[in-house]
Formats: sequence, structure tokens, C-alpha cells
Amino acid sequence: MFGRRKKDHDETAAEATEPETGAADAPQAGEDQGSAAAPYDRSQGPWDASEREIPEDDPTFVDVGALIVHGRVGLDLQIPTDPETGVATSVVALAEESAVELRAFAAPRGGGLWAEIRPEIIAEVERVGGKVDEVDSTFGRELRVEVPVQAPDGRQGVQASRIIGVDGPRWLLRATFMGKLGSSSDPDSVLEQAVRDVVVVRGSTPMPPREQIPVVVPAGAVRAEQPTTEA
Repeated sequence: MFGRRKKDHDETAAEATEPETGAADAPQAGEDQGSAAAPYDRSQGPWDASEREIPEDDPTFVDVGALIVHGRVGLDLQIPTDPETGVATSVVALAEESAVELRAFAAPRGGGLWAEIRPEIIAEVERVGGKVDEVDSTFGRELRVEVPVQAPDGRQGVQASRIIGVDGPRWLLRATFMGKLGSSSDPDSVLEQAVRDVVVVRGSTPMPPREQIPVVVPAGAVRAEQPTTEA
């Protein structure tokens, strides 16, 4: 039902000739560059499209444009869409009473986009009255977030999530864990393994840093309402 993609062997050559995107590569004003954590080691994934050959005849690989997700038993995939435009906004994987929302963004060649945007996420969480801790994890530096929410019955509660960012070649993969994995990590869980198996397809089209790489809804896929996953 879903399309699959074979690695484009010409993509690396196309990247070598792509022009730089300019001023957006520079650090943001006020950012403390000295406090940046060491880059996450991607030796266990997630992967760039140039690093993985996707079998043409393997139906377990789900191609949604920006990402190729390796399906497995117990993993359910949804593609939320904007209710007004119908445009796909992300990929959501669900398993074991947890969910993870995946988005990929264009990034500078020099990397470092995750270190650049973490302070912005922290500021936004604090603005809405939430709490956030910045900790080291198996995915490198991650944010553990708690934001106040109101239940349908009017009671006040707290929504916990973990936000990770992985810098790749000219891309950033952002994953937001919710449910059980929103408060604690489990490297052996289906969802964390699925995130490590993700292949990001940046492509050779010039894009400014921070622009989301488009998600494409495969033919025959069931459209879902867009979940609320960000502070």
C-alpha cells in the first residue's frame, strides 16, 4: 500500500553543488555556544538516505517523502494533516501505550541546529507555565517537558513529553515522545528502536534551515486528525 524508495546514488553529488543558504547558518543572538553538548553519535541511527539502501521488495519500509519508517509488529503509523489545507504535518508512530511524533527539517551543512533551537523550546515551555529539564540520554541531549493541560471535565493536569533532536547531513530529525515514553526512556522499546531505524530523505533541493521537509501521504493511507504534541 505504501511506496518505497531506493537510495538515490546521485544525491550526494547533487548536495556537493548546492549553494549555502546564508545568514540562517549563524548562531542566534544570545545563544550560549560554550554550553552546547557534544553531537549525538548516529552510528546506531537515525540514518541519512545516502547511508541506507532500502530494499525495493520489502513492504515493511513506509515511504512518506521526508522519512522512511521501518514498520514492525506492534507499530501503528499515522500521518496527521492540517484540517484546513489537508497538508501532511508529521508522522506519528504508536506502540505500547506511547507515541512519537516525527518531523524532519532542513539544516545548515555545519550542523548544530538542535543546540540552536533547544533554548527556544525551553523559553516557550516556560512561557506557558510549564517545566523543562535538559538531560543527557541515549539520543544525546534531550528535553523533558511538563506543561499544564485541562482535561475535558475541567480538571487541571500535566502533560509530559520528551523531545529529542538528531543532527544529520543538512537535516534535523525532531522526535517528541508522549504517553509512557513521555516521562522516561526505554531504549529497548518498539518506538525508540523505530526512531533509530528512521531514514531521513533530505533531497538535493535547496531549502533554508528550519524549513520542514515535506511529508507526503501515501496513496490509500487513512488521514488522521492532527495531535497536540508541542508546548
